[in-house]
Amino acid sequence: MKIVIRNTLFFLLAGSFLLTTAAYAETTIDASRLVPHTEVSFSPRSGSFVEGSIFQIPIFINTKNRSVNGIEVRINFDKDRLSIVNPTGGTSVIGVWVEAPVYDNTRGTVSYVGVVPNGITTGAGLVGTITFKAKAAGHATVSVTSASKILLNDGLGTQTVVDLGRGDYEILVKAPDGVVVFSETNPIQDNWYNNNNPVFSWIKDPGVAGFSFILDNKPFTIPDNTIDSEDTTKTFENLNDGLWYFHIKAVKNGAWGTTGNFLVRIDTTPPAEFKPQANYIVAATVLVERTLVFFFTTDNLSGVDHYEVGVIDKSQPPTESPVFVQSDSPFQVPLTSGSKLRVIVRAIDKAGNARDESIDVQAPFVITKFIQDYLVYILIGIIILGLVMLIAHYLFGHHIIRYIRRVLQIMKKEEAEEVLSHDIQKTDAPEDTKRIEPNT
Repeated sequence: MKIVIRNTLFFLLAGSFLLTTAAYAETTIDASRLVPHTEVSFSPRSGSFVEGSIFQIPIFINTKNRSVNGIEVRINFDKDRLSIVNPTGGTSVIGVWVEAPVYDNTRGTVSYVGVVPNGITTGAGLVGTITFKAKAAGHATVSVTSASKILLNDGLGTQTVVDLGRGDYEILVKAPDGVVVFSETNPIQDNWYNNNNPVFSWIKDPGVAGFSFILDNKPFTIPDNTIDSEDTTKTFENLNDGLWYFHIKAVKNGAWGTTGNFLVRIDTTPPAEFKPQANYIVAATVLVERTLVFFFTTDNLSGVDHYEVGVIDKSQPPTESPVFVQSDSPFQVPLTSGSKLRVIVRAIDKAGNARDESIDVQAPFVITKFIQDYLVYILIGIIILGLVMLIAHYLFGHHIIRYIRRVLQIMKKEEAEEVLSHDIQKTDAPEDTKRIEPNT
């Protein structure tokens, strides 16, 4: 019986000990949960950005329903793929900066240290905004270091356990920009040229593996994704007249860039054929010894730019070329008695093509001689003829015609009276007379 009682007491004591140990262990776990925590995080925590682009990463703190007044956030970033342009955007929960936000692109660090007067309780308080530039393609990491501290607003400066945030970002390869194209043979895209063998050149940026290009008559063509050349010059020969567009794009790290374009305007055809016309004006020939040469033509592509005129004296040996001067139509050609001149009209289009046409001019000798010898008599005759015409106009217009009209009116009146009198006489004659009158 005693043995049974002892065993029962042993088991009761052992059970009590186990329950006490379990309760103590449970109390220890609850105590660990009472340690204050805070969190520092980035937004967004992941993302993709193109190489060379600028982007912002805000930094937030979560105080986990506790008031904090001391903030020290220290961050590391991938210095090979990222660089800081600006460490903060100016807005922050920090009211007093212990030290201004500082960064070091060489080491890849940035820090924010300050105080929040009267403390702050927040789930997403903005500490600062980092403005990054994507330097190189690849995976870049931004992380909060263990040196960061956040202090409670409890008058004791109690440190919290900081949950260290991390951001992972992919820097994508940037496609090359539109290739810069130029031409030494046809340099200005708005101008026309008579060179139909244009040479195109372009700039090759670092890292570019090759180029795809095409030449056609369409302004918005995009070349295919096949490398045509790794060089920076291309020549085309014997192109037809018209507008030609050179399109080119580059490939870098497997990414094709946008298309660069260059326009050339080709016109190798001179202006249309034409025939100058001479206008021999008597007055001009006699008084100033000039004649006028008229000319006009067209050009289908670039258009006529200007005309040049040269004069050759056919009576002189053809030892010298004529001197051309720019002129508009009509062109005055000086004439002397018996002279024989050849007028050459050169039409030049806006591409520099020229067409020459000519006409022979000479003074009308017989007419000129007669008029020069009898000029005084001719002028007197013209004056006399004018006076005669004036007098005749006065006489016939104001007197003779008026008298003729009056005579005609009188004659018509007398004729009408005579007809009336004759009708009256027929009415008064005897009846028998009227009957036999037709047989008389």
